[in-house]
Amino acid sequence: MFKSSQEIRLNTSEAAAAGRYTNNSSREDFCIFGKYQKTPDADDKYCTSAHQVFVAPELTDTSRVQLLHFPNGAVRINSEITFIIKRNGVKGNFEVKLESPSGRIIYVPLKINDPERFEVKFLITEAGLYKVHIKCNSVLLPKSPYILVSITGTEMDTEFNRKPQLPVFRSDASKVVQYGLSTHLRIGLNKKNEFTVDGSRAGNNILFVGICGPKGQCDEVVIKHEGKNIYKVTYQIQDPGQYILAAKWGDEHISGSPFTLSAM
Repeated sequence: MFKSSQEIRLNTSEAAAAGRYTNNSSREDFCIFGKYQKTPDADDKYCTSAHQVFVAPELTDTSRVQLLHFPNGAVRINSEITFIIKRNGVKGNFEVKLESPSGRIIYVPLKINDPERFEVKFLITEAGLYKVHIKCNSVLLPKSPYILVSITGTEMDTEFNRKPQLPVFRSDASKVVQYGLSTHLRIGLNKKNEFTVDGSRAGNNILFVGICGPKGQCDEVVIKHEGKNIYKVTYQIQDPGQYILAAKWGDEHISGSPFTLSAM
């Protein structure tokens, strides 16, 4: 017959003003969402028990929340993880829950750096898949849970030291033809010089071009693939003197390489 409970939804900026609904709570305490008791007033003639007041969070747009410095890739076991939650104006209570590979749940305390940023810090103690659940006002962030992969030091060292496997090329550098180079070639300074390398009949491989002069490597060498293993090579030289141009098809020099260039 009589309503003995009610639900109110607050803006956190107005939460302190709602402290009148609590019995022995401070104004700040009422910013925590949940169930509160209201002491019956003298006017509540027929009330036999305290009112229950349910304080619900304000409507929350969690898509505005950002995570800063969250780790990418695998992390080493027994390492400390630190990242920042940036609220971007989103008001309310944040909760971070860490789920370990063994299923253990840990609620991570938050450190307030400033009104917009919380610092999250925890220790990785198991190898495997960690899940980081983040909520604001009981609403999960869009990408939650965030995933962390923890591996042992041995696994990480093996991963970093693993050398990439290069494909096996079958080619014949003697069948590569070039246009625009000669044994002793005179070239101009501070302008783009070019030549063409045709490897269309030489099989598949990688073209390497290097130019070295009185002051070391040439300032600019550009290799552009024109299709069907035909390449246009442009280069620019700024200092006068003698230069050596080496062109290789894989591990082998093409015919005539290395070439001598005279820059005047």
